[in-house]
Amino acid sequence: MNVSILIPTYKRPDLIVHAINSCLEQTYAPYEIVIGDDSPDDVTADVVAEIQRTSAITIRYIHNKPSLKQAANVNMLFNAATGDKVMLLHDDDMLMPNSLDILVNTFREHPGIQVAYGKQYIINENGVIDHASSESFNRDFYRETKYAGDVLTPFEAGLGQQFPNNGYLIDADIVKKIQWTNDAGDACDYDFGYRVGVAGYKMYFVDEYLGKYRLSDNSISLLKENDAAYQAFRIINNSTPTSPMAREIRARRLKERAPIAITGAVNMGKRKEAMSILFSEWYRSKLLSLRGIKRLLYILFYVNPNQLTKRVSSPKSH
Repeated sequence: MNVSILIPTYKRPDLIVHAINSCLEQTYAPYEIVIGDDSPDDVTADVVAEIQRTSAITIRYIHNKPSLKQAANVNMLFNAATGDKVMLLHDDDMLMPNSLDILVNTFREHPGIQVAYGKQYIINENGVIDHASSESFNRDFYRETKYAGDVLTPFEAGLGQQFPNNGYLIDADIVKKIQWTNDAGDACDYDFGYRVGVAGYKMYFVDEYLGKYRLSDNSISLLKENDAAYQAFRIINNSTPTSPMAREIRARRLKERAPIAITGAVNMGKRKEAMSILFSEWYRSKLLSLRGIKRLLYILFYVNPNQLTKRVSSPKSH
C-alpha cells in the first residue's frame, strides 16, 4: 500500500520540520511526502532542501508562485499525489510513530473501508501534550471507545466531525473527486469531511491516539478574523439528517455553535443572518441572558474596523 503524505504550508519553517520528521519516523514508511508551499519567501524551501539531502523517502517540494491560497493548495496536493492512499497533515501538526502502520493495517483487516482515522492529542506551542484537553477534545467529536469502528454512519461521522481535519488515511481517488472548495470559506476542512460523509464513503474510527494537533496563536481560528464558525453553522443547519443519531448530532452541534456563529456572521457583515440565528431554536432560550443581550447589541452596533478603514480611505462618490 503506497501512502502519499501531503503537507500544505505557509510561513511555518520551524514547525514544518517537526511535521516532516514525524513522517520520516513512521514504522510504516510513506511512499512519498509532498509539500505545497504558499510562502512568499524561500525560507521553507531551504529547510525542506536540507531534509531532502539525507532522506531515504522521496520528498517532493512544490513552491506555489503566486500563492494558491488554502483550498487550492490542498487540491493541488491531492492531484499531485501518486500513492493509492493519501494522508493530509497540517504543517504545525505531527503523527505518532505508528500512525501509518495502524491505519494501513486497518485497511487490510477491514476490506471495503475507504477512510480510516484515530484520535488526536492536543499539544501546545512547544509540543507538550495536554492529556486532559485531549480526552475532552476527542470525546466532543465522538472519538471514544463506544464509537470505535463503523458505529457511526459516514454521514454521522462527517456531520459530527469524528472525521478529523487532518491525519486521516483515505483512498486517493476520493480526494481527486471530492476536493476542498472556497464556498465554505475558512470551514473548508470541515466541509470536505462533511461532503465525504454525505457521499457515503465507508469510514472507520480507530480508538487510538495517532496524531498531535497543535493549538497555538497561529493555528487557532480567531472568530473575529474569519468566517469559520458561521460557515460551519450554515453547513450543519442546511443538513438533512434522517437517522435519530444524526438528528441528535445536528441538534448538539447547532446549539454549541450558535453563539460563536452569531459573532462570526456579524464580523462578516451578515447582520440579518446573525439575527436569524439569535432568534432560532438553537439560541432563543438564551435571549434574555446577559450574554444574549450582549450579542443582540453586538449585532446592532458592531462596526468591523477593516470595513471602517475602507470607508474612510475610499474616494467620495460624485
